[in-house]
Amino acid sequence: MTIEYENPWFSVVKQGKYHFIKETGSDNGAVVLLEADNNFVFVKVFRRAQNAFLIEAPRGYGEKEETSRESAARELFEETGYKIESCQFKHIGTIQPNSAILSSTLPVYYAKIDKRIEVSAIDSEITEVVYIPTDQIMNSIMSGQITDGITLAALALYWANS
Repeated sequence: MTIEYENPWFSVVKQGKYHFIKETGSDNGAVVLLEADNNFVFVKVFRRAQNAFLIEAPRGYGEKEETSRESAARELFEETGYKIESCQFKHIGTIQPNSAILSSTLPVYYAKIDKRIEVSAIDSEITEVVYIPTDQIMNSIMSGQITDGITLAALALYWANS
């Protein structure tokens, strides 16, 4: 196994004739589904690989010495302004977003709170925080409003745990 290319976020690894991507910090990273006042809280972000704005569940890489639960709390706060203690997150499963080319395994967490907040500060790569009523999620998927594979997999885990 050899590293063909490396940057702070990922490495391209060659194993025999196959190549795959190893993401730094994905194993202790997190995907977060937050339900606030009967709405799921998502973020709208521009994804260069798709050349489009996508609606996604908040997520991100873990930092060194950080647990995935701590990563969930940090990423949620950085991307949406919601401050939730890490102990409030329920681990609902793990996903492997693209097992053919990514070696990543991402923990998925869920939390539910009673109130929505007005967001004043969010991460610079986030365009806006998007609220979708819980009972409208299926319509948002069927209409193509939500197409991100990680978000869809996280929602599938949510429904499997419901």
